[in-house]
Amino acid sequence: MIYFVIIAFIVTLFLKRNPFSFIRNISFEWPLLIVLSFAIQIFLSFYSSATRDKLEWIFILTFIGVIIGLWKNRHYSGVKWILAGAVLNLAALVLHGGVMPVDAHALQMTGQENAVFETDARHTLMENSLFWIVGDWIPVIRYVMSPGDIFVGIGIFLMIVCNSGPGVKYGEAA
Repeated sequence: MIYFVIIAFIVTLFLKRNPFSFIRNISFEWPLLIVLSFAIQIFLSFYSSATRDKLEWIFILTFIGVIIGLWKNRHYSGVKWILAGAVLNLAALVLHGGVMPVDAHALQMTGQENAVFETDARHTLMENSLFWIVGDWIPVIRYVMSPGDIFVGIGIFLMIVCNSGPGVKYGEAA
């Protein structure tokens, strides 16, 4: 995702807009639901790494919380793309028992080893899944992404670029 954010900032600056202004130009409805859902996902990431417990249903419920929050804010530029990506990623999780399947060949193409999954309870190596298409199989530099991740990235790009206001000129107050 970081690549999409960096590219969005560069494009926004090229368009002579302030890439940080999108934050004040957007007033999300139900922001607490989205923030709390992400906070729980981050906590689960650390917890799962330490204990190897998946807690897949809690993780899936937090994805549903994010999706509900995004649906409520779908009128903002880019949010429909993020919503579509979140739905695709939720489908991948539900279809694979609460974990995201990752293609071993794509993982190797990014220079990562399969051993990374020894400490990662939220991902698993893909094994002959009929639904491989929604998993992580797209190698991008040092990451393996899913189609849902690509949609989320496009949405983040659009949200930053389309919702950013004019840049501040030198000598003017922000």
